[in-house]
Amino acid sequence: MRHSEQVGTGKLLSALQAERQAALAKLVDDGDRTAVDLIGSALLESNWPVCDDLAAALAEIETAEARDTLVGTLKARRHHVRSAAIKALIRLGDASARPAIEKLADDPSYEVRQDVAEALRVLPDDG
Repeated sequence: MRHSEQVGTGKLLSALQAERQAALAKLVDDGDRTAVDLIGSALLESNWPVCDDLAAALAEIETAEARDTLVGTLKARRHHVRSAAIKALIRLGDASARPAIEKLADDPSYEVRQDVAEALRVLPDDG
């Protein structure tokens, strides 16, 4: 690929990312159950790094439904989705998610285990 093609491709990818972020922001601003469901469904099917953005969008909604969706996502097949959900739950700072996160302490993914350790360090233990 020539340099000019690389630059053009980079600009296109940047524009698409900005468009995606604008769409996510609109869903988050709406803050309704439909937005939570749509983002949660997309999160389960997403790849890295998109999953980080989707999980962060759920955390920004800051509702019980969004938290419950993130907790449910901890059972995702893809490790990067589980990791993104843990990071988003840490951002929420909701101790009620701690028991679900603790269940991943022996996850096959090193990244997930590291995120679990961080969550257990920062989330309050209300038990």
